Amino acid sequence: MPNIIKKFILQTCAITTDMAKKTSTITFRINEEHEKGLRKEAEEKRISLNTLANQILGDHVELDQYMKKFGMIEMSKGAFKELLGTLDEKNIINFAKSIGSKEPKDFILFKWKELTPDTVSDFVKMYFENCGYGVCDMQRNDSINTVSVHHDFGKKGSVFLKAFLEAIIQSTLNRDGNVTITENSVSLKFSN
Repeated sequence: MPNIIKKFILQTCAITTDMAKKTSTITFRINEEHEKGLRKEAEEKRISLNTLANQILGDHVELDQYMKKFGMIEMSKGAFKELLGTLDEKNIINFAKSIGSKEPKDFILFKWKELTPDTVSDFVKMYFENCGYGVCDMQRNDSINTVSVHHDFGKKGSVFLKAFLEAIIQSTLNRDGNVTITENSVSLKFSN
């Protein structure tokens, strides 16, 4: 497909999405170097500068401000993988259960003010999409939520994520999840 057609399709999709949501107009003054960097990133992503700005502001409003208020820190994937490499399986499970049983519940209550299957699912999706643990796919139906995560942390990463997800479901919804793992993936099912 020629690039001009791809660009038109992407712009049309962005316009259609933007039109579905109520918008407002606002003007900012920004550093010239920041503008150049934003324009370059938008061009590389093949999106408009407006779409990129909305994504950045949306990330701040939906996640970043809560992460900062909640005291979250960032760690590179390499550092996390190295940390897991220093632990045996029992310690990985204990570490994941400790983290998964406390902080997610507090964060969900802090952001959404209630613990429901929907807010827990929203947290899990947001967490995986934004914190670098892997690519997350979520499916919901009337009775079962399914979370599938593909990552590149190897077997120890799967052990960690399994225990982490199980602890989240147990601590927030008081339910057990059914988790299946492979070398680089985790799949969790839990009831509504």
